[in-house]
Amino acid sequence: MKRTLEAKINEIESKLARSVPKVEADALQAELRDLGSKLAESVSRREAEAKLESVSSRLRVEIDELKEKLAASLPKAEAEARSRALTDRIRELESKLSESKSESDGLKEKIAGLRSQLAETERKLQAANSRIKELEAASAKPPEEEKPSMPQTG
Repeated sequence: MKRTLEAKINEIESKLARSVPKVEADALQAELRDLGSKLAESVSRREAEAKLESVSSRLRVEIDELKEKLAASLPKAEAEARSRALTDRIRELESKLSESKSESDGLKEKIAGLRSQLAETERKLQAANSRIKELEAASAKPPEEEKPSMPQTG
């Protein structure tokens, strides 16, 4: 590209060197300035090749690193087999968890029933203890004398 631009510049300069009308000379000078600025902005072939080699080298290194990582990773079939096995294990554990929750709910109901029975039994025990104390208190008192019954008239 640089050579093409340089050739155009030379061509324009040679046209300018041959006496041309002022309008055409001005147009050619404007084109010459435009081509000169493009030439200044363009990258030399060596620079472009050096950049290309640098990028290519960096990409080769990155590709080699990725190949190493790939070689160290699990083969796809093995990874899929592990995934299936783990998925099956998760389902199995979820099933057991569900069963455990059901058993837990049943046991909670049973415990509530037993607590209710315990409370009722404790009430009965407390009532029996109270009755025993009453009876013991009553038996500790001397017996009351019997009152004569009312005479029968008749």
